[in-house]
Amino acid sequence: MLAPGPFLVVIAGRILKAYIPNPNVLAMAAGSLVFLLLFVCGMIAGATAWLLVAAHFAERKVIEPFFIYPGVPFFSALAAKMFAWAYRPPADHQQ
Repeated sequence: MLAPGPFLVVIAGRILKAYIPNPNVLAMAAGSLVFLLLFVCGMIAGATAWLLVAAHFAERKVIEPFFIYPGVPFFSALAAKMFAWAYRPPADHQQ
């Protein structure tokens, strides 16, 4: 679940080092922002992938406390939406 974040940061660091071998302060500030955004987006992608896989193996009541919780306003709502999406009831195709 946490692996995509650091993986994306390492890849971005190698790409930035190839293009900017001796960065100035502005480039380092921009790179730090890129690293932070990649890390957060990578962790969200990893949590989504883990949740999609776990939905087939774990019951809803076991996984729910890890995704439905009050706390950080944006990420708590995002985690709740991801959980609801992954554990949605199966579509009824009978008509």
